[in-house]
Amino acid sequence: MSGLIAPGRPRQSLLPRLRQRLTIRRLALMSLALNLFLAAMLVGATGKPAPPPYRPMPDRFVEHVAADLSDADAARLRAIFEPLRPRYDALSQEYREEGQQVRSLLQAEPVDFDSLRDAITAARAKRRQIAELTEQTVLSVLPDLSPAGRLRLVGGWGTGGPPEAPKK
Repeated sequence: MSGLIAPGRPRQSLLPRLRQRLTIRRLALMSLALNLFLAAMLVGATGKPAPPPYRPMPDRFVEHVAADLSDADAARLRAIFEPLRPRYDALSQEYREEGQQVRSLLQAEPVDFDSLRDAITAARAKRRQIAELTEQTVLSVLPDLSPAGRLRLVGGWGTGGPPEAPKK
């Protein structure tokens, strides 16, 4: 004999037991919970955050680094990068054009791998020029920064390490 029902007591069918347990109030509460769950799933699946606004190269870098510096050091860093904005704009435009050249070569049929390799090399050279300009600019501002700012900029001992890379 089953241990779920008392001996001598007749078994009820499933339908009357469900009617006893499920009242209108319970059904409404379960329906509301299910609807809230489905609404949350729908919002989570479709509500993607908007991408951050585009900022040109020196602005992204300077603001990322300046966040860890004192106000005076951050102002010096911003001031040294401001006159270089036209140069960064020109290099960034050339880099975008080189990237577009790579994409168009990849879409061509048949793919000319020698031209593709040359275009990739040219794009890499532009990216290196941007990196070298940034490096030289940072090196030129280092003497003007405070000792704590210099350590924070290069991620020295006791500074909490280098600034974290931006999340993509």
